[in-house]
Amino acid sequence: MSAKKTLHHFMRLRGNILPLALVMTTAILLSGVTLGVAVLDSLRRSVETDNSIISYYAADAGIERQLYEVRKNNATITSLGSMAGTFSNASSWTSADSSRFLTTMVKTFPTMNSGDFQFVDLYDPDQLSAAAGVGKVTWTWSGSCQVEMGYAEWDTGSGSVIPNAFTIALGTGGSATQNLNTARAYRLRFRAKGCTVTNLQVRAYATSGSGTPIAFPGDITIASEGAYARTKQAIAVTMPRLDVLSGVFSYVIFSECTLFKNPDGSAPVCP
Repeated sequence: MSAKKTLHHFMRLRGNILPLALVMTTAILLSGVTLGVAVLDSLRRSVETDNSIISYYAADAGIERQLYEVRKNNATITSLGSMAGTFSNASSWTSADSSRFLTTMVKTFPTMNSGDFQFVDLYDPDQLSAAAGVGKVTWTWSGSCQVEMGYAEWDTGSGSVIPNAFTIALGTGGSATQNLNTARAYRLRFRAKGCTVTNLQVRAYATSGSGTPIAFPGDITIASEGAYARTKQAIAVTMPRLDVLSGVFSYVIFSECTLFKNPDGSAPVCP
């Protein structure tokens, strides 16, 4: 082979290797850039996840503070709207607009042992003179025994919030319905008779002929929005405005002797 042909063949080989090298270099660069973007995105998401956890704890602290004000200091729901707080780690919380959160349309008690009580309030603790606006209550359960609903009621137009009547309605067959007066306020007490029932569900309706449940007037919804860096978390809690302190208040103590509330004194002798 002549020198001219050899040089021409070598130039052809160089011309094929150069595009291949460019393609390989471009592929390596693209792979590196893609990997770098993925790593940076993962780091960014990790930081945002950590920040969102901090903002969640801030929102949770706001809920606890509002619960304290409601249950301990008897604060009204409207007064919670201006509450806020900040922490040393630069996180903060504010009371959120709870009207945009779902409210409870059904009360569910997973398990109720024989003789136990569960309570449902049908009145507004912040406005005891306001009517409950409930015309019907239904309750369903799983179990072969009966579920009794006792309810205390009072006339909201009389100016007195002392119950003036107590009625007992007995439910059988796994479901029951009781019509109520929309102009009165109520506290309901449910009791399983003879066995343990499960999945007890209580619903309230505006009228006796209505088929759409309404929110329980004795429940409140409070909400808190926590913020940290660029993340925000919101928590909403629906709960009874007031609650029975202990199950012992569901029972009546009968005694032939006078009862003394004095733990330091000696017990009287019962004749």
